[in-house]
Amino acid sequence: MPAQSVIVPLASQHARFMTLRFASGSNAHLKAAIGALLDACEALRQQYPQANIKTGIAFGLAQWQQLYAHSPEHWHDLQARAGDFAMPAIAADVFLHIASEQADVCFALVQAFMQACGDVVTVLNETTGFRYLDSRDLTGFIDGTENPQQADERAQAALLTEDAGEFAEGSFVMAQRYVHHMKTWHEQSIDSQEKIIGRTKPDSIELDDAVRPANSHISRVIIEDDTGEELAILRHSLPYGNASGEQGLYFIAYTPDLGILDAMLDNMFGTSGDGLHDQFLHYTTPVDGAYFFMPSEQLLAKIIA
Repeated sequence: MPAQSVIVPLASQHARFMTLRFASGSNAHLKAAIGALLDACEALRQQYPQANIKTGIAFGLAQWQQLYAHSPEHWHDLQARAGDFAMPAIAADVFLHIASEQADVCFALVQAFMQACGDVVTVLNETTGFRYLDSRDLTGFIDGTENPQQADERAQAALLTEDAGEFAEGSFVMAQRYVHHMKTWHEQSIDSQEKIIGRTKPDSIELDDAVRPANSHISRVIIEDDTGEELAILRHSLPYGNASGEQGLYFIAYTPDLGILDAMLDNMFGTSGDGLHDQFLHYTTPVDGAYFFMPSEQLLAKIIA
């Protein structure tokens, strides 16, 4: 039962992210829309093999419970934070992650999905992401430096194991859009920016503990187990925006354990109890966020049959 194709491979040049809410009683429309997307994907893969199309369809907890009798263990909705900084959480039913080396192909796939939905869907967010230079965020720092690079390591960081039974090869997903305050950010010196992030800007080398602030971004998002080993997640984040308007990062992470993300968010937003928060939040603001579950291809086919 292979994982959906977007999860394990390295990020593409282009992606479309959509967060959706469906009207009550519209399961038939949802299943038809997923079928339309998968059919379009198969056709476009044959027509444009160089596009390297990858797709992922995930579900919010409430929507999943309408579609299937069982749920993976330890699945829960994202909870809003109200610590030193506020973090919203939204109620969403479906999340699409479409990636390709061609932006037009990403558009064609989400268009096929939306055309099949009819008037039963509300789009909560649609974001077009792109790889920026050498995998940098618009702040100028390389994003996802700690991401595992080998396929087996990426799968281990993202996918539920055989112990999860029918949910094996699935993954929990966090999707969250951040809006950067670019003018304020660019007013900071390079040295100040590096201490805020916790890495050097040109080459993304982690600052030594002696000089890296305890409230730097890196210090707050590294989560370790009881033995001190870092717990990995698989990031697929991409920047988005217009040169003349809103700019930011679409944060998306895959994991078999939502507890890692919960701990990370508590550390960032000042709800962990240690009196600290992520200094980078002075320069970026989350505007939404939700947890989803992305089943394996086999289980997805069973659900929409």
